[in-house]
Amino acid sequence: MVTSAKLEYIGRLIDECLSEDGDALELNGKFIGDEGVEALVLSDRLEQIENLDLTKNSLTHKGAIMLAQCDRLKKLKRLYIGDNNIGDQGTSAIAGAGFCANLAHLDLRFNNMGPEGGMAIAQSDKFKKLQVLILQENQVGDDTLKTIAKSATFANLRKLNFYRTDISIKGVKVLAKSKALKQLKYLNIARNYLYLDTAKALAETKTLTNIQTLLMFDTGIGDEGVQVIMASESFAKLKTFRVT
Repeated sequence: MVTSAKLEYIGRLIDECLSEDGDALELNGKFIGDEGVEALVLSDRLEQIENLDLTKNSLTHKGAIMLAQCDRLKKLKRLYIGDNNIGDQGTSAIAGAGFCANLAHLDLRFNNMGPEGGMAIAQSDKFKKLQVLILQENQVGDDTLKTIAKSATFANLRKLNFYRTDISIKGVKVLAKSKALKQLKYLNIARNYLYLDTAKALAETKTLTNIQTLLMFDTGIGDEGVQVIMASESFAKLKTFRVT
C-alpha cells in the first residue's frame, strides 16, 4: 500500500520534473525505487506523458511490472528505463505492456537482462512503431539479435544498439541478411567478440544498405576487417565508422 507521504513526495517530484507543456517527465537519477513507481502510476498527470525517463532509479522487476500494468500511459512514445535492475522478469513485463504499441524509443541499457528478457522483447508483436532500441550492456545473446533481424515487427527500426550484449558471428550473419531491418541507419555492435569473419559477413549484406553510423570498437575485426567494410558497396552511405 502506498503511503500518503510517498504520494506527496512523488507529487512534488512531478511538479519539479514535468516539462512546461506537460508531455515529458524527467526523473533520471531520482532513485525513487519500486515504491516510487507504485505511487507514480497512480498520478493522473501520466495521461499526457510522451517522454518518460526513469534512468537510474534503483528499479527492480517489481517496479517494471507496475509500470507495465499502468493504463495511464496511452500517449507514451519514449521510455528510458536504463541503469536499473529490472532483469528478465521486468523486461518481459515491459515487452507485454499496452503502451509499447506506441513506443518509438525504448532504452533498456544495463538492466541485468539475459537471453530470456532479450527474447521477450524480440518476440513481442507490440513494437511496430519502434525506431530506436537500446539493449546495451545486457547479455541477451545471439538468439535475441537473430529474432529481431527476422521479425517484421521491427521494420521501422532506425537505430539498434547491441553494445556488449554477448553476440557473435552467429547473430551478425543473420543480421546481415535481414530483410526486416532495411531502414536501419545506426548500428552499435561494439565490445563483443567479433572478428574478421564478422566484418566480411556485414560487408556482403544486400539489405543493410542505409547504415550511416557503424560502431565496432573494442572488437577483433582488425585492420583487414576495417578495410573490408570500407570497401563494401553496401556501406556507400556510411558516414561514421568507429573502430579501435
